[in-house]
Amino acid sequence: MTLPAILATSAAACRARDEGRPFRVLSAPDAEDLEAIAARILPSDDSTGAREAGVIHFIDGALADYEAGALGLVRESLAELRRDLRSEYGAASFAALDEARQIAVLEAIEDTSFFETVRYLTVAGMFSHPDHGGNRNRIGWELIGFDQQPAPPPFGHYDAEYSEKGA
Repeated sequence: MTLPAILATSAAACRARDEGRPFRVLSAPDAEDLEAIAARILPSDDSTGAREAGVIHFIDGALADYEAGALGLVRESLAELRRDLRSEYGAASFAALDEARQIAVLEAIEDTSFFETVRYLTVAGMFSHPDHGGNRNRIGWELIGFDQQPAPPPFGHYDAEYSEKGA
């Protein structure tokens, strides 16, 4: 995927997040469960978490574009997870479980490719640049104390003439 395509995807994800538009590739039940999983990975306890940062919009945008290869895995794994939840807990979805059961379910699947993918997308959505669809209002950056400052340009051969004049 090219940088312009990634930037266009990011801009579209931000607009969708900010305008509350429907998801690009996620169904409403999939988005609800993925958001609940992300909220367990980065919970809203003593600080803001994945839900407040709009991580689900980053995940949707990523699965629509540059992580499209993982979309099948995510959909199949969510369907399998729901089947297991219905038989084990009588619950229709991950989001319908209480916090303790959600944690138990995630502990049971934490070594799967599905969980690794969702964890990666959650963390990326929490701490990436807000232009990529997550990190709403720079919540993730605020959480880790990151203050984005413009960096001065690196100096090198192109400024040698300027340096000589000032000397």
